[in-house]
Amino acid sequence: MTIPYRIVRIETKQFAIFPDLFKNGEPAEVMTSFGFALNEDSTSILCQSLINYIQDGKILLVMELATYFQIAEDGRKEIKNHGSVPVDFLRYMGTIAVGTARGIIHSKTEGTVLNSVVLPPINLVDAIKEDLVINNK
Repeated sequence: MTIPYRIVRIETKQFAIFPDLFKNGEPAEVMTSFGFALNEDSTSILCQSLINYIQDGKILLVMELATYFQIAEDGRKEIKNHGSVPVDFLRYMGTIAVGTARGIIHSKTEGTVLNSVVLPPINLVDAIKEDLVINNK
């Protein structure tokens, strides 16, 4: 299924860093989660991403990103006919969001010790497992 789209808005909902807690040379863990929402008329999809850098149980960085995708008429018909947004397309949107987040994190941590902790590749097959089923009511 091909879903024509365009990115219409990117919003950094939350961003905080705590560089004073960073311990150089010790491993940091990156935790991510993704959520999706389709508006009622299927004209847009929201990809909500939450990214946390954690070291020794303490948060070094927290970021919440909202990426909005406008869906073209052909795509809206495909989604309605299918009854859901396919997981492969959700993963594709997640890939765009991760790349966007990586750039925002790099830019906002410049000049801090946290700039050396780059957002690694994220396996979205493990992170996003199901279609987004639409409610036909």
